[in-house]
Amino acid sequence: MSVYLHNLPLNEALSRLLTHAPLTLNEETIRVDDSLHRVSSQSVIAKVSSPSYNASAMDGIMVNAQETEEATETNPVTLTKGAFAPVNTGNPIVKPFNAVIKIEDVIDLTEDHATIIEAASAYQHVRPIGEDIVEKTTLIPKHHVIRAVDIAALKAGGVTTINVYQNPRIVFIPTGDEIIRETTALAEGKILDSNSALIEQSFKAMHLTIDVDDVCPDDYETMKTRIETATKAYDLVLIGAGSSAGSKDYVKRIVETLGEVFVHGVAIKPGKPSIIGKINQATILGLPGYPVSTYLAFTLFLKPLIYHAFKQQLPTLPSTQAKLTKRIVTSLNTQEYIRVKLNTLHQQVMATPLARGAGMMMSVVEADGLLIVPQDQEGYEANDTVHVSLLKPLSALEHRLTLIGSHDILIDELHTLMRDQGYQLSSTHIGSFGGVMAIKQQECHLAPVHLIDEDGAYNHHLITQYLDQDYALIKGVGRIQGLYTKPGNPKNITSLEDLTRQDVRFVNRQRGSGTRMFLDNHLKTLKITPSKIEGYAQELPTHTMVASMVARGGADVGLGIESVARMFDLQFQPLGVEHYDFLVHQKTLDLPIVKAFIQTLQSDAFKQRLTTLQGYTTQAIGTIIKP
Repeated sequence: MSVYLHNLPLNEALSRLLTHAPLTLNEETIRVDDSLHRVSSQSVIAKVSSPSYNASAMDGIMVNAQETEEATETNPVTLTKGAFAPVNTGNPIVKPFNAVIKIEDVIDLTEDHATIIEAASAYQHVRPIGEDIVEKTTLIPKHHVIRAVDIAALKAGGVTTINVYQNPRIVFIPTGDEIIRETTALAEGKILDSNSALIEQSFKAMHLTIDVDDVCPDDYETMKTRIETATKAYDLVLIGAGSSAGSKDYVKRIVETLGEVFVHGVAIKPGKPSIIGKINQATILGLPGYPVSTYLAFTLFLKPLIYHAFKQQLPTLPSTQAKLTKRIVTSLNTQEYIRVKLNTLHQQVMATPLARGAGMMMSVVEADGLLIVPQDQEGYEANDTVHVSLLKPLSALEHRLTLIGSHDILIDELHTLMRDQGYQLSSTHIGSFGGVMAIKQQECHLAPVHLIDEDGAYNHHLITQYLDQDYALIKGVGRIQGLYTKPGNPKNITSLEDLTRQDVRFVNRQRGSGTRMFLDNHLKTLKITPSKIEGYAQELPTHTMVASMVARGGADVGLGIESVARMFDLQFQPLGVEHYDFLVHQKTLDLPIVKAFIQTLQSDAFKQRLTTLQGYTTQAIGTIIKP
């Protein structure tokens, strides 16, 4: 097993990268037409002026200003042929003329005469030579990123070629015996390669190209040869995975053997196993294998490295202040990057932390921003005001409806239909009881819930028991809960009593979810002790995750809704019907986005989708029930 050499603060690690392993870029001359997004290595000087002659700025007639001095509304002046000449925008102004009168200011115009009622001043409506560009002056400075408008200016200034920095030659070498490229090869112990796409597309977004190598196996000699060969052909060699402290993490040892390691271990989370080194004048970055770690390593190291090489200022992300909805506890050993979802409610921006695991790429997809917890801080308390770096425009929140609570795939259907109306729907799945607390703390617009009371009624008791008279329920759907098993039900699991069998492994929903309470109530009625159920302690946050676990053989049986069973082609044993509704604060009912949600609930299009999904009833859907 290898060990980390360092636990460097981010600033120190970045300083070592830019000091000891920077990218040095040569110059090249290219056609101006090919220079979009390239960076100028020298200032560019205009070869000609624009315009290169005195030009008319208007359609009209060109005149000698002195000959129009007497013209007024009460004393029109008629110019005869030779004292004026028709002119169009862009035409040269020729002697003896030195001014232009707009065509709409000419009262009477024929081939032989023109009548005017206002005097012209010298050089009126005339673009002088060099009005836009003067030859021998700077068009664009050194270290400038070429834009479309710059290319137009260069062409106008007579420039046909330009000196720019060469783009760096970059290669990414993914490693790992478990990494595969084809879905057909997917099996237990194998993982589809997503980091290659992440790195390739991230560079493409920066208008750079990168070669992506074949997956390298976890073999020391093979990996060493691949890395050494790459350092002779590329300026920047990126190695995916193999940088941690495992028995097959060879990258640090290879870089030490072939060159020098400047950093191994950075005090950030995710992303600690990052490696920075140099071999054969090539900059080496060992990137952690988890996708969120790879994303952060690109953001924190590769982007600054590229901007530094091109002599550019690294742009900072826009930011906002937000109220944190949950307590966050972090380690003093690292600076942690927490992905958060944002929403606005009553003019307050709220930040809800997403899953923190380094393998949770969807947490980056869903994130609106990053909450950075400094290394010397142990986290934040709920309701703290925090600083969030934005990954998406804050303006997008104005048309976003936020739901926090129970999970159901019908939320995805609602999202699709509401997008057609110009709205977004953001849903966080933390269980029904979590939704009750979220709506109580005004963290969301709606809380999807399905909680039963002692009398067997659903959801109404939540208002009187946990909330107050200011809240209401928007009726949702009836849905069927039951047991998921593999097609054909190979273990003949037909009831909750079967969960106690020694040959049956169950997968559960998380505490606080309506499905978990549905299960526990039934177990209590049947006098089944949860400890007798193998897998009862294994908790998953959504119906789809439970279904996927059963479908993949990770469990023999799970509990969930019928529509998801159909989605995964699972056998379904119904156990009962429950009510899935939406808690709402009454003062938000008049918001256009909430009205649009209710209209979507009641729409024929949504009801048709539910019919297709199966397992739902829609009686009284969209009805508002107040206490």
